[in-house]
Amino acid sequence: MSNAPRRVNSVSNALRLLAQLADSPDGLGVSALATRLELGKSTVHLLLATLADHGFVERLDTGSYRLGIAAFEIGSAVPESTRFGGALAPPMRRLADLSGEAVSLAIHRGRDAIIVQRFESASILRAEIRIGTRMPVHSCGSGKVFLAELDRDELDALFPTETLPAVTRYTTRRKPVLLRQLAEVRRQGYATNDEEYTDEVRGIATGVRDRHGRVAAALSIAGPNPRFRPSQWLGELTETADRMSKILATSVASK
Repeated sequence: MSNAPRRVNSVSNALRLLAQLADSPDGLGVSALATRLELGKSTVHLLLATLADHGFVERLDTGSYRLGIAAFEIGSAVPESTRFGGALAPPMRRLADLSGEAVSLAIHRGRDAIIVQRFESASILRAEIRIGTRMPVHSCGSGKVFLAELDRDELDALFPTETLPAVTRYTTRRKPVLLRQLAEVRRQGYATNDEEYTDEVRGIATGVRDRHGRVAAALSIAGPNPRFRPSQWLGELTETADRMSKILATSVASK
């Protein structure tokens, strides 16, 4: 009798499928996954349906699939040194130490910007936002960085009406106003937030780009109104985001 440990093939195939999607942020179709995994399309369909039921994958309008939020939530429980943005953490920590304010990294999912890495301010008066926090994209600097990358059809799909949800009394509530803000973000390369997500907290954000030049994440600094001046840290924020973009491009290219 063999002493080799037993394996569950369906679990192994599901994990291999997730690994393929992790390397393909734009998503993969059933046929492509079946070819890469050397599995039948019916098997891949069943795996995707099961994973989608639990939020580990999500189906795009194109029919392709990408990782879902449950995959991030599981990943966020991994020790900090290996969490998403692990290779990007040192520049973030340096910026947090230099500014004395909270520095965050966010990804875009639908109508939310989700914090995936965070270095908190050491000060008593600070913005309390944790890893895993979902922020409505129209109410925060990081979200506006993501929205500025979308075309009008994509924006209309996200916000089909002229009225936007309120988060605080300062949140932008009219889509035409948001569109003007996004045009300014595209022009200047960064976005600001002044009490639009949290009262008495303002911030500034810019994009971290992948090797194709697309915004993969948004880097931000935020702090309480009495002491934080976003423009004061624009230079350091931009330099840090550029450094992180180079790290991201290198790490992806080396896979």
